[in-house]
Amino acid sequence: MTQTQPLPFSLRPATLSDAHAIAEVQVAVWQSAYRDILPAALIERMSVADRENGWEKILTAYAESGRGAVFVAEQSGAVVGFLSCSDQRDEELLTSFPGEFSAIYVADSVQRQGIGRALMGEGARALTAMGHGAAALWVLSENAGARGFYQAIGGVVSAERIDGQNGEGLDEIAYGWADLSEICAI
Repeated sequence: MTQTQPLPFSLRPATLSDAHAIAEVQVAVWQSAYRDILPAALIERMSVADRENGWEKILTAYAESGRGAVFVAEQSGAVVGFLSCSDQRDEELLTSFPGEFSAIYVADSVQRQGIGRALMGEGARALTAMGHGAAALWVLSENAGARGFYQAIGGVVSAERIDGQNGEGLDEIAYGWADLSEICAI
């Protein structure tokens, strides 16, 4: 049995015209990655149209303020992943981690091809250009795949949020990188 080589990919800054493709990737990954973690009703409520509207607003705000960036990964002309980063929005993390990786999603079909690492490196370089030397992100505690990825690229558990809503809440863990130059190199 021959194993096929992954197709090459490229990264570029996202434009407003990418909002639909970004939304499609986000919804598809939510449906697979969170299927056994989040309530089905919550996953079903997430629509490409709603997320496209949200990404249009984010991309516009970042373009106007210069305080955030979104990058897309393309393979064979299609968006297969994306990352967004900005100034830290969480007061709990702000002092130690002034930058934030606010979203990273890679389509299931192209995971484990280096796309996530490349996106994190691009995001780290953008955050460094914004004046941030450290950054963090929040991930659902039960998302073992994402947690393993963040640990593999040097993320350190930096905070935890326990949502005590009778077992219905979402527990999260923050991973932080105290020196973004380490991710810039990947």
